[in-house]
Amino acid sequence: MQAPNPSGLRQTRPYSLARLVVVTTGLVVALGLVTASMLYASYQDALREQQVTLRNVAIAFAAQTAGVAQGIDSAAQGAARMLLVREDDGPPPAIDGGQGPAHPYLLRIVLFDAAGRLVGSVMPGTSGQDMPSFPAPPAGDSPRHIGMSDIDRATGRGILNFVQPVLDRSGRRAGTVVAQVDSVRFERLYNLVELGPGGSVTLLRRDGTMLVRGPAYPPGIGRSMAHTPLFREHLPRASRGAFQADSPIDGSPGLYGYDMVEGAELVIITGMKRSVALAGWYGRLWTALAFYLLLSAVLALLAWRVARDSQRQFRLVELVSASEARLVKRFDYLSSIVNAIGAPVWVLDSARRIVLANDAFARLVGRPRDALPGLEERAVFDGADAERERRYEAVLAHGASLDAAGSVRDGSGETRTVIQLTTRLTSEDGKAHLVNVLTDITERERAEARLAWLAEFDAVTGLPNQSQFWRLLEARIAAAASGGRELAVMALVLERLHEIVDLLGHDARDRALGQVADLLRAACGKGDESAVAARIRGGEFAFVLDAGGGRQGVERFARQLHGLMSAPLQVDGRDFFLDPVLGVALYPQDGGSAGELYRSAQGAASGAGGEVDDAVHFFSASRHTELGQRLTVEAHLRRALERGELRLVYQPKVTVREQRVVGFEALLRWTNPELGTVSPLDFVPIAERTGLILPIGSWVLEQACRQMEQWTSRLVRPVKVAVNLSPRQFHQKSLIDTIRRCLAQYRVGEGCLELEITETALMSREHEVDRRLHEIRELGVELAIDDFGTGYSSLAYLQRFPVSRLKVDRAFVRDLGRDEDSAAIVLSIVNLARGLKLQVVAEGVETESQLAVLREMACDEYQGFLFSKPVEADEVPALLARAG
Repeated sequence: MQAPNPSGLRQTRPYSLARLVVVTTGLVVALGLVTASMLYASYQDALREQQVTLRNVAIAFAAQTAGVAQGIDSAAQGAARMLLVREDDGPPPAIDGGQGPAHPYLLRIVLFDAAGRLVGSVMPGTSGQDMPSFPAPPAGDSPRHIGMSDIDRATGRGILNFVQPVLDRSGRRAGTVVAQVDSVRFERLYNLVELGPGGSVTLLRRDGTMLVRGPAYPPGIGRSMAHTPLFREHLPRASRGAFQADSPIDGSPGLYGYDMVEGAELVIITGMKRSVALAGWYGRLWTALAFYLLLSAVLALLAWRVARDSQRQFRLVELVSASEARLVKRFDYLSSIVNAIGAPVWVLDSARRIVLANDAFARLVGRPRDALPGLEERAVFDGADAERERRYEAVLAHGASLDAAGSVRDGSGETRTVIQLTTRLTSEDGKAHLVNVLTDITERERAEARLAWLAEFDAVTGLPNQSQFWRLLEARIAAAASGGRELAVMALVLERLHEIVDLLGHDARDRALGQVADLLRAACGKGDESAVAARIRGGEFAFVLDAGGGRQGVERFARQLHGLMSAPLQVDGRDFFLDPVLGVALYPQDGGSAGELYRSAQGAASGAGGEVDDAVHFFSASRHTELGQRLTVEAHLRRALERGELRLVYQPKVTVREQRVVGFEALLRWTNPELGTVSPLDFVPIAERTGLILPIGSWVLEQACRQMEQWTSRLVRPVKVAVNLSPRQFHQKSLIDTIRRCLAQYRVGEGCLELEITETALMSREHEVDRRLHEIRELGVELAIDDFGTGYSSLAYLQRFPVSRLKVDRAFVRDLGRDEDSAAIVLSIVNLARGLKLQVVAEGVETESQLAVLREMACDEYQGFLFSKPVEADEVPALLARAG
């Protein structure tokens, strides 16, 4: 063979080299983007971790400071008791400073009488210390507060004055006690934490005044920080937290954590420079950059190696062409060279018979290499290929090298995707030969196809995934908008899918999802050809379908789908019921965009929309608005206790015959600055559902006991108060301890506190309820069943439970004198109570005719507007004086 003209080869090299450069550059860029995204995520994590640390440090210091403040208050109150027992205006009495937890912090405790005159002082444990100047006498009715005096501008040291009024037994102001604390004590405490250069722990008053800082910052002591983001933005939203801001001292970026000191108008804020917080992250940054540069260099080296190998491959082909004339003499040498190439190589003559082939080609076609020469190409490739034949003709006619992607069937019968490079050679006798080199790209194409499929479909179910569904929904909305048509979007949630995972594992869950997908595909094909199903996440699926048939057609499809998914699903021989819930939203009335429309369907599925039946919900704008209002009420209710927005009013209980007040029922009221007065019918169910009823109920119980103590002290006789217990509060494990503590702390007499429990709360877990009721009764607390007649009480329970009275629900009292059925029910309750030796209280009595009927029935007591509306706590003594 004569050496072929290599011009065709030279034309393909720049193209291959350029493609290699583009691919390598793309990999380096992609690697850079991945590295940058990981560094950014690490940067955000580092900031969040430091913010959490600063917040935790602030919480710890706030707890420590609260303990010291409580100790100071305790010592001050002990000293104040000396003022209350002072009987003459003689010389200031000696006051015992105590040895409590605040003893190391106290410099002096000073007492002033109501006129602002010094009564006495004590200096606990201050031997050898410089004493501060006496504090100025408080002006007028000075409230409890914390001030600062004797500030040393050189060191920032000052005296913290804890001022609180002293009240006598009648509640009048008897004087003022001032506890003086050296700020250095707090500064030393705050210096114990190392927060790096520029880090600090600062104690501030709630109005923004800086009191103590560690390390010391003399210019800032006594200065107002109310203009900083802490007081302008963060404290109004949350009593504790973390944030980023520029330092008000030097303007450098910093991280901060804060917490309110419980029981005092104080704030702890911990700070750290952002550069200090990110010190560890900078180390990871340089490591990542070094790794990126190293990996980029390796990719460049590999690209260079590939380019070099490609050039070598071309040179070998040229060598084969140049050695064609010496093929007979040096065939073994040429075979060795060709076999050194890893890709399949074979040479064809003008009749498409194989002249030469290497081992790689023999493996591809599944034949021995020695048997290949002389065979026609179509014999080893299982038939002729017209496209390949046209390419051969073009190469022979023009002499240029051509490459093209195609497919061949290998020796095992598997179809392989390949790129075939064909070059013309001229033999010794002047005949043209074709040299072919194959590159197998089958696995690469399979991987690319798999990635493309995963980008559009869910790997478990084979249904369209969320991304594809979103694009499909947007396209369907655009088409519906242009054509004036309606669409329906459904959200399907399988509530009990997790039970399969809990019992059989994740593999079983995937098999179950495969069955669900088959059912959904069948439902879409059978019910509505326009319907498309997709898997969104977990056990949540979505549908889009034309709503040309109106709401009834959509409802019919939804019911069929619900019925299909409600049937038992068999997995590994067990039947599972998935409890499907369907939410439906219609375009355009329920949303104008894909996101808005699907959110409406999700909201309907979660119960925010109007019901068609137990598990199919259509979106309702009014119910959606009600949900928003309920969430608004819940958000304000969560802060109502700490903001002091709750209060108790008291509904008198009056005897039916004598019209004598025998006690009161404590009723909860809520007034919010934004919502105004909120009805208990609106906020109590929310509190019960969210669990807020537990802290609120404990507050109501304690507030009622505190009020009973004040009335008893003022009226010199006990006042009986009834408090409602919610079902969740009744079953709370700490209830007995809470009741016992309130009774002891406020010295509530036996029988003065009554707990009202709803009838339905007593009808479950009867053994536990019976034990709990007897424990409450043993504390000297009376028990009543509230709203009696609205539940399904058992007479056996009433006989066994230690209750003392039944309260007739206002629904039965309302129609007394007008409805014989209501009168019969009330009379039966009164007779039942008489038989069980219980008292009866009628609720909601508003007319004289109702009271007259109750008097004839011999009812014991009543409540209602006929006698009095609920009154404020300070109005109770006057009401008792009038009613006797």
